[in-house]
Amino acid sequence: MLQDAERAVPRGLAARFREAPEPRVRASFESLDFAILRAWSDATPGTLGFDPRTSPEAIAHQLGVNAATVRRRLASWRAKGFFRGFDVLPHPALLGCRLATCSLDFPGPIPQERALEPLSLIDGVVQVGRARTLLSATYFVDSEVQAARRLQQFRALDGVKEVGPELPFTLPPCALRMTRSDWRLVRALRRDPEARLSLLAEDLGRSSKSTSRRMNALLDSGAVMFDPIFEFAHFHQTLAVLIAYVDRPERRADVERELLRLHPESLRSVGPAQSDRSGEETPAVHLWVTAPTTAELDEFAARGAHVPGVREIQVWYGSSTLPIRAWLDERIDATLRAFGASS
Repeated sequence: MLQDAERAVPRGLAARFREAPEPRVRASFESLDFAILRAWSDATPGTLGFDPRTSPEAIAHQLGVNAATVRRRLASWRAKGFFRGFDVLPHPALLGCRLATCSLDFPGPIPQERALEPLSLIDGVVQVGRARTLLSATYFVDSEVQAARRLQQFRALDGVKEVGPELPFTLPPCALRMTRSDWRLVRALRRDPEARLSLLAEDLGRSSKSTSRRMNALLDSGAVMFDPIFEFAHFHQTLAVLIAYVDRPERRADVERELLRLHPESLRSVGPAQSDRSGEETPAVHLWVTAPTTAELDEFAARGAHVPGVREIQVWYGSSTLPIRAWLDERIDATLRAFGASS
């Protein structure tokens, strides 16, 4: 989500904006910034990441405000450091992997800070999130043997007090048959997620029309995910992720509906699953929530814990997310080499 429409959407993709829903008037309780965040994330329900083709004009139409107002707010997000761009990730299955995360607890901020660099050097790690004395590592997994070894590597980091269980992401399947040009496009997008389509086409040695077509195919199939990098601490009020674990799968929708009613400044998010001791997946509701103070979000979490069907509630007060590039870039380069120079 960028400062103007041309930067927000590579040339040639403008005609591919998702059809905007009927405009809605913002409720008085909802800040414009959170309304923009809601409209942007609602463009791609049930998936990780946001659709970079969603324009300020489309968001403005949905919210019933002026497009220039949306552009000014997005520019402010950048200026204040809240939005730092995108991390572009290929669908893990395209590399024969799955995606997972786990939390690492530290006794204080100093050992947490010291662990960032060695954590970023562990194979498979693609993002590290920070929250108080916790780090969350998001990583690609090749095999179950590798998964067990990676947890051991996390536990071996200097200063780690406790390592949580591995939590897998459940992503929609991706059936796109990737070509060498597709992987070259993914690599180019990882280098510059906001590059103009004309520059991407020049880099690939393809026409703008062909590059636009393949870009749309990657996005529509879920082969590539544009994950926005937010500095939560730079939002204009407290922003956090709330996770409500539900006692039975059939109650999940009712729990989500009630939590959204209790705290309207919430929006649906996608997060990892949790398993119980028997290995059975525990259904969960993931929400981004905001309020003027942490105390108000804590109060909401306490009320949410009494919603029928809620077994446990956790709140993640994240501060920042750090994309880790080296391992995944090397994996994409190896995939390209496997195609051969003539393919």
